[in-house]
Amino acid sequence: MYQLLVVDDEQYAREGIMKTIDWETLGIGRVYGAECAEDAKTIVQNHMPELIICDIEMAEESGIDFLRWLHYGAFSSRLIFLTAHASFSYAQDAVRLGAFEYFLKPVEHGVLRDSAKRALEDYERQMALHDRLSEYEAILKDWELSGDRPHGMPGPEGEPGESSAGGDKRPLAEEETEHKPISDDEPGLIGAVKQYVHENLGDLTRESIAEAVAVNASYLSRLFHKATGEKLSAYILRKRIEYAKELLRETDDKITYIASAVGYLNDSYFIKIFRNVTEMTPYEYRKMCRSGKQGR
Repeated sequence: MYQLLVVDDEQYAREGIMKTIDWETLGIGRVYGAECAEDAKTIVQNHMPELIICDIEMAEESGIDFLRWLHYGAFSSRLIFLTAHASFSYAQDAVRLGAFEYFLKPVEHGVLRDSAKRALEDYERQMALHDRLSEYEAILKDWELSGDRPHGMPGPEGEPGESSAGGDKRPLAEEETEHKPISDDEPGLIGAVKQYVHENLGDLTRESIAEAVAVNASYLSRLFHKATGEKLSAYILRKRIEYAKELLRETDDKITYIASAVGYLNDSYFIKIFRNVTEMTPYEYRKMCRSGKQGR
């Protein structure tokens, strides 16, 4: 079910939108209201609504300022603007910052509902695309960190793992790697790998780890898995989430900074990964910890 946030400093206008439109027919199961941008930000951080309907003219902070915060915070919510004043500068800013639609008050509820329907459809298309890109990114990341090259995907030198068009086939087992047995000093090597990961969570590749411990990258991936029972990529993900949790518990750092600190340049992707692992958003995890409950 979707979530909707209505932001308007006029109570009658806010409640009119919240209560007189049958939002459940659009799959919206929860409707929040906020009378100012500051309250709206808290709701967005805690609940991440897919759809926002917002007045532009509000005391202290305008709807344009709120949209700018959403835009630079990389939130994926679709926002529909309402305003009592026709202003070219408002419309220009709204378009530039990614508002979905812009209506003059009063707007018929049927028109607003149809706009909300289009906004949610647009959201779904964008999320589907994002999921496909994220899945592909995850495959590439796992390949980079573990050496498990997807079928037919070109290798670092432009050579496919297996040619699907006939010709010369070179399975991974035939790569030129260091096939040396595990020796007594291997636990020390694994310890060095873990230490390097701990100190460089924000910028890791399989090759950078291998270079740091002076072994072949493909050999390192296989050795780490054999010695620990855990893929190197899975270990890195676990440590990134653990460090993110620590920062969320013990600092007031913004999500953007925390995402970067643990190796994710895209806030939305970090939030998605964090939620997949912990079953809550970073904002929800921080709120839970601050309320005195035991973190996961």
